[in-house]
Amino acid sequence: MARLQLLLAVMRPPAPVTPPGEILRINESVLLSAALVSHVAVECNIRMLLIKGPAATLIGARPVRASLDLDILLERSDVEVLLNALRRRGWEARIREVSEAFPDHSTTLINPGWPSDIDVHWRFPGFYEDESEVFERLWADRQSIELGGRQVWTLSHNDALLVTLLHALRSPAQGVLHDDVSFCLREITASPQRHYDRALELGAMGPLGPLFATMPETRAFDVGEPPFDWVLRTTAQRSATLRLFHLMEIPWSRKPAALWQALVPSRESISWNDLELRNMNQWQQTSFRLRRLRRSLSEGLQTLNEVREIRARIRK
Repeated sequence: MARLQLLLAVMRPPAPVTPPGEILRINESVLLSAALVSHVAVECNIRMLLIKGPAATLIGARPVRASLDLDILLERSDVEVLLNALRRRGWEARIREVSEAFPDHSTTLINPGWPSDIDVHWRFPGFYEDESEVFERLWADRQSIELGGRQVWTLSHNDALLVTLLHALRSPAQGVLHDDVSFCLREITASPQRHYDRALELGAMGPLGPLFATMPETRAFDVGEPPFDWVLRTTAQRSATLRLFHLMEIPWSRKPAALWQALVPSRESISWNDLELRNMNQWQQTSFRLRRLRRSLSEGLQTLNEVREIRARIRK
């Protein structure tokens, strides 16, 4: 009964902030946020899909492990409506630290009373067909599952496998995701032609082509080349790499402002991971910026190597 009362409470717009009567565990927070966001989406007449995380685990498209946040996908035209509805419930968007290194695909919402985040996607990196077409194709094959005590929409098993695989390939430095690649390949090699066709429909052939090229059934097919966006995402493992590459690529007229932002980030940029950092005084901000600069300088060689690798892959 207590959990039911908590679920009903989070679906209502908040009253003035008061000390919480119950602290959510991370796994409870993720499941309840799934119920909350699904409720808000229905209330706003928005089509929304849960992707990755507990939804993927539940349908057998990801290895079993705990999730730290909730990922959702919706049409770009509906994003602001959903964000406004969630703002009224105490959720606030993080400020992106690197805003122009590559096209935005999502925004992250945080709430001081919840230990998990909500990542609101309007595009999923790796699917490079027109984003509206991608959403329509994913929506057409959706399925209903129960999370947090509520029926919610998520991807089909095959589409969720592609999302899990793309996410793992996009973050090669994160060792925990290596198991995801092996997991997905075991599933995909059972029917590679079907997954090849679906990847082609969704514009994922560039990122996934090298994998399909290793499978006898799809080896002879056209696998294309990965787009620049994918090269950048899979090569740059440091935010300093993104800042440096962005600085090198933009017109000279924009370089001074970009360099200043990189060296002296704004209070909002500093607090992109933790909104409480917005309350830092001037001395604390300066100290934070110096530590950040020192860290970037200590990783200078690795950063330059990543930039060189990106440029070499682009020239191929």
